Amino acid sequence: MTGKTHFVIGANVAWVAYLILPKDAWFLLLPVIGGVSALLPDLDNRHATVHQWTKGLLRLFLVDRVRHRSLFHSLIIIPFVMLGSVLLLPIHVTAPLIFTLGYMSHSFIDGFNPQGCEFLYPSKKNYRFLPRFLCVNTGGWIDHMLFGLGLLCFAVYYMYFFELITVSLTLS
Repeated sequence: MTGKTHFVIGANVAWVAYLILPKDAWFLLLPVIGGVSALLPDLDNRHATVHQWTKGLLRLFLVDRVRHRSLFHSLIIIPFVMLGSVLLLPIHVTAPLIFTLGYMSHSFIDGFNPQGCEFLYPSKKNYRFLPRFLCVNTGGWIDHMLFGLGLLCFAVYYMYFFELITVSLTLS
């Protein structure tokens, strides 16, 4: 998927905060935390959005040391992401959860790419969630559709925050 798709999907994990707590002003920042963290697994890709934003400074440390879609897309990195995300607690009580889920969303949707990911790193075997012929190509029409859907949900998040719309769930 493209960086913009990863960002909007990661930003949408902020909806989880609405399930846990009543909203407050910090809910404005949560989608940014989720979106930025969703870009971080591509630290190992010199062409990624996160490298464009940092002008390649991160590349000095990581590129050519770690294969793309290996360590940073694996399950083994998640405890370290969770541990690091604790630093976000002063921002909001749900910020570490949003950060971690945003990060994990990246690897999850990359699991639908034909290349797959090395989820069980250090094993070099790539795994994907669908047979190759059903997978989604980066920059393809499904990628663009996911971006549009994510952007729509992102807009609804802020419309709900500013009470331009209301959502009520009733169980019968």
